[in-house]
Amino acid sequence: MKHYRWILPLIAIVGIGVALFWIIPAEEALEDNKPYIAIEELKRENSTLLEHNGVLEEKVTLLIQRTDSLSELIKSDEKYIEHLKAQRYEKVKDIDSYTDDELYWYFTNFTTQATAHPR
Repeated sequence: MKHYRWILPLIAIVGIGVALFWIIPAEEALEDNKPYIAIEELKRENSTLLEHNGVLEEKVTLLIQRTDSLSELIKSDEKYIEHLKAQRYEKVKDIDSYTDDELYWYFTNFTTQATAHPR
C-alpha cells in the first residue's frame, strides 16, 4: 500500500490541472460570447417585430379605408336628412295657409272625386 500513496495526490493534481486549463477557459469563452448571443437574439426579435409591424400597417390602411367609406355614408345621410327636413318644412308651410275645410280634407284624404257618384 505504500507504493500507491502517490496515486491519490497525482489524481488530485491532474484534476486541478484539467479544471484550470480546460474547464475554466471554456466557461470564460462562453462568458465572452454572451454579448454576441444577445445581439443575435435581439436581431431575431427585431425581425419578428418588423413582420408584426407590417401586418399592423396593413390593418391600419384597411381601417382608414373603412373610415373614409363610413364618412362618405354619413355625409350622404346628412344630405338626405336635410332634404327630408326641407320637404317637411314645405308641407308645414303649405298646411299653415290652409283654411279649416282644407285642413279637414287634407287630414282625412277627402277629395271631390271620392264623393262623386258613379254613373
